[in-house]
Amino acid sequence: MSHENLSSIINDAKIDFSKLKPFQELEVIDSSRKIVSKAFIDSAHSVVMSIESFGRLFAPIVKDMRGNVKRLEAKYETDKEKFHYLENLVLYDKEGNETSFDAVTEGLLWLKRALEMVEMFFRNMLNDDSCSENVKHHLKQAYDATLLPYHGFLAQKGFQLLHHYVPTRTSLLGSQQENALALEKFLVTFRATLNHLNKFYEDNNFNRTYKV
Repeated sequence: MSHENLSSIINDAKIDFSKLKPFQELEVIDSSRKIVSKAFIDSAHSVVMSIESFGRLFAPIVKDMRGNVKRLEAKYETDKEKFHYLENLVLYDKEGNETSFDAVTEGLLWLKRALEMVEMFFRNMLNDDSCSENVKHHLKQAYDATLLPYHGFLAQKGFQLLHHYVPTRTSLLGSQQENALALEKFLVTFRATLNHLNKFYEDNNFNRTYKV
């Protein structure tokens, strides 16, 4: 199959997963694994753009995720060498700040939760052996597992409205296998990054359970 024909096949999808910026494998520094800040920020921006393709009704989710990515990016830009690793960026912001939850740590916490919803939604859709065109239930399942515990009544009602407008499976993935394979590859380091962040937050007692 020519490159031109392959491109036309994938382009019938809202998201070309081969063009998303993949999350990097974790770097090993002094026996510890770390996330490179710039790479994480770029990949998170890429995920946000994929959600943007869902339609205008998803603008509030996109705005919230993009705002938290930009919050991290702004902090990183103040000292790229010092904040080369994402963990350092968060830990530095927590120094001498034992009683309050700083903006960067909180922003990354909510971004992490939203990214987990996206990752679980894509994985659920990919692993659906029935290949059902209706993927609303996959998004609801992902939301219930990741964001629902931290959302109050109004936020929950907002999501209940949104999830009815999720594009179909073919609309998101396209009609051929190449894009699904690209998604499967993308999810490997996506999941590994989220697992590492979850452990980092747990180890440092950075999780918060308040509702919005």
